[in-house]
Amino acid sequence: MLLTFFCASNVFAETEEDKCFNAFNELRGSYLKAENQMTVSVSNSSGMTLHRLLHIYKDNKSISYWENLNGEIRGYALKGDVGFDFNQDKEYAGPLTWHQTLIWDRLFNPDTKLNGFSCVLTGRTRVAGQRVSLIRLAPKDSYRYGYLIAKDDVSAMPVELAVLSPNSGIISKITVNSVSPVDGLNLDLSVFDNLNGHNSADNKEGTNAFTKIWPELNIPKEYKLVETGEIEDNGVLVPYQLFSDGLTTFRVYKNAKTSVVIPALTNGTISILRKNSGDYEYAVVGEIPILFAESVLSELPRS
Repeated sequence: MLLTFFCASNVFAETEEDKCFNAFNELRGSYLKAENQMTVSVSNSSGMTLHRLLHIYKDNKSISYWENLNGEIRGYALKGDVGFDFNQDKEYAGPLTWHQTLIWDRLFNPDTKLNGFSCVLTGRTRVAGQRVSLIRLAPKDSYRYGYLIAKDDVSAMPVELAVLSPNSGIISKITVNSVSPVDGLNLDLSVFDNLNGHNSADNKEGTNAFTKIWPELNIPKEYKLVETGEIEDNGVLVPYQLFSDGLTTFRVYKNAKTSVVIPALTNGTISILRKNSGDYEYAVVGEIPILFAESVLSELPRS
């Protein structure tokens, strides 16, 4: 009887990783329904930029409104996984482009699935004068970014997010410097109704199920093909394939062969890699380390 009880208690024992994911999910739940105005700094190797972040909860969705405070004010708005860019006068609403802060929105969205990540509670410290617990999300592979999150011990809100390279170096850091109540949202929320379902990679998943991944690419199992399409470049239509692991995305373009002057670039967490093979130039662009991009094109035949 004693042995049976001991075995049963072990089955239901909470592991350290369970505790970590529970802490992370508590943070997500707190952030989802929070309504705050924040001043946020974003720093990487290029320097630091300041942002104003308004966050509200409406229609069972998290709504984020980011304004860049460095120079001309511009930014984007996001409701769930649907968003748009706006200009200084907020009279223009265009397609959502890449922003360094999007990883904050995606990571703290309860609907975002973390495929192939482990979770570790790494201790407590102070960030921006607040007592925080540190949560590390580490990919179980060796090619994706990891994340170190500072969670406020009182409010269970995120205070800081650091994006880590595969060798654990910090690529970028997003820090909340101040928090206050929302004093007004100067934004027409009806714009989201017109965009719903048009620019979400998750909504497009499965619509191109008949399309196969280009066989010359080396795509890790965590990433799925979620979109195919074409963009116009100097009057020529260039096909692309978009891949996502549920958190980050990257595209592969297949263009006519050109002279590759600058084969690789990085900007914050974004990497760009170009490589010629046969009659084509391939370009990998996305939220992945440069070594990951190289691996994607590693099986291309040599020119």
